Amino acid sequence: MPRSVLITTSVLVVLAALGGFWLGQRQVSLDTTDIINAVAAQHVAEHGGTPADCLGWQGEGAVVFRVKCGVIVYHVDRFGRVTRAAEDGI
Repeated sequence: MPRSVLITTSVLVVLAALGGFWLGQRQVSLDTTDIINAVAAQHVAEHGGTPADCLGWQGEGAVVFRVKCGVIVYHVDRFGRVTRAAEDGI
């Protein structure tokens, strides 16, 4: 095998490994208390109320965690993005 092919292949493998590592590190690592507190603070800032009105539980699929504040349910994904759930969907 020519040396240039071996070097090119090695460089591509290393770049792919670094890219995979970088994408893997983008996942947010928070504990449940931090998630509930962050969503509660956002809810209080937008809608009023108190952080004690919020409770959370494990989600399913792309939704890692769900937080309910009053009648509003929020979904949190594995990257830490918070979205408001549909009115009928828990």
